[in-house]
Amino acid sequence: MSEKPTPWSEVVSGLFAILTAISTYLGTQPLTTLFAVLLGAAVTYTVQSRLQRESEKRSRNADYIENYYAPLLVEIQKIQEDVLNNVSAFYDFQNLDNFKTRPQFYTMGKRFRADFANFTDDVIRLPGKTRFNRDRVINLICEKGSSYLNSKPTRIIAFSSDPNNSPIRLRYFHESEGINEPIYNCLLQDKSPTEIIKEKVTNFNEENLTVEFNLWVEDMTTGRKSAELDTKKYSEVRDMLDKLLSEVKGELNRDLSYNSFKVDLAVLRKKAESVSSRLARYIEEYVPIVDI
Repeated sequence: MSEKPTPWSEVVSGLFAILTAISTYLGTQPLTTLFAVLLGAAVTYTVQSRLQRESEKRSRNADYIENYYAPLLVEIQKIQEDVLNNVSAFYDFQNLDNFKTRPQFYTMGKRFRADFANFTDDVIRLPGKTRFNRDRVINLICEKGSSYLNSKPTRIIAFSSDPNNSPIRLRYFHESEGINEPIYNCLLQDKSPTEIIKEKVTNFNEENLTVEFNLWVEDMTTGRKSAELDTKKYSEVRDMLDKLLSEVKGELNRDLSYNSFKVDLAVLRKKAESVSSRLARYIEEYVPIVDI
């Protein structure tokens, strides 16, 4: 980094100090007094100029942090802690992409800018990848789950494959807590139904957990087709769900595209951790954080 040029006020102060010393040495009292007064004025101006520059810098830094860096850090941490643990949810990444077009982006180091741009591109592609793999999971649930339904020659029952509605949902209601979780999140997050719900409630009680089946029924005698909802206690269908999820997971483990998606998520999580920690350090350099 190049050295900053010496302000003219400091140069003048130095000259006045030299002239004052010379006049004192020669015994010229009026000049000594004049140079002393001018020296004092120059020193005062120098100090005030420095204080003014520091004040303007602090104000500008505070504005950058409040309006740009802090909101950006919050969004990256949300991706790191929330999005990558619930990839099927919808998120609007407003700060991420917009930040690259702002002048404040170029106050960052070149390496950080490159890593940030790479991370942003991956995040923006995430919803498309997620929809593709979520639909793949839903189709497998419908395909593998048909053998667990009580179809008859006159009444064909199948899981609904509506991409906007999970064929199976976990529902938990207790006092003020209400959770509605699609079953495909168990597969996307590699968690059991109870683990998914326990993370979102305070005092989990399995008796309050039910399972809703979103079905499509065709009456072969009349040709009538209709949608039906069938709700069961989780304890009644636990074994069936465990077997179904195990079958679908086995199929996914053999799916190269799905495995690539899971690897991409792991890589993106590491990128989020790196960008988040570096941005946090950058903010602390602008405004030192004091433990209170």
